[in-house]
Amino acid sequence: MVEDNNVECVHPNEPIKVDDFVVATRDIADIQKMSVGLVKEISGNKIIVYFIGKNKVVETNRGNVSFLDIKKTGKPYKMKICNICHILKEDMKDFEINQTDAKGRKTTRPSCRECRKMIDGVAMKSSEKKRLDAMAPKGIFTCPICQKTTIVEVTANLVKDHDHLTGKGREWICDSCNTGLGRFKDDINLLKRAINYLKKYS
Repeated sequence: MVEDNNVECVHPNEPIKVDDFVVATRDIADIQKMSVGLVKEISGNKIIVYFIGKNKVVETNRGNVSFLDIKKTGKPYKMKICNICHILKEDMKDFEINQTDAKGRKTTRPSCRECRKMIDGVAMKSSEKKRLDAMAPKGIFTCPICQKTTIVEVTANLVKDHDHLTGKGREWICDSCNTGLGRFKDDINLLKRAINYLKKYS
């Protein structure tokens, strides 16, 4: 991991005030070094920080954190904050390449490699792939989720959906719905919250 004093967005000598972003300069209990937090209170040498990735408020010594200039993180800078663990990491080293932009520059995923492992979960079992391959849609296909009817391999990309906890295959669904389920982490409670949110404004 990059040392905080070698990172352009981290300023160890910068005065810290309430509502500033900071990074942990060492491990603080279960808070990992380089974790990003928001200053809630300051009293003498004590500082209370809300560490975003752990969703936890911690009291520590001022010397255990440094000021973080969040405007100097992410593209085009060297360091980037993972959108899951909220730890400051090296962009092109700790994040997988996602795509290339219009100017030919490589861009990385918003989540670091470690967090991607948790997001991706268990890969689909080979036996399940074979089972779903044998059921591959042909001709006309209607997605079981969005009910959109398309021409296979012409007007829609279809994917083999699977349970990321067990690796068991589910069904063929359209790529859009597969992405949608992924955004909600295949979590029924998150989907219920989304439904309740829509109901609130309908």
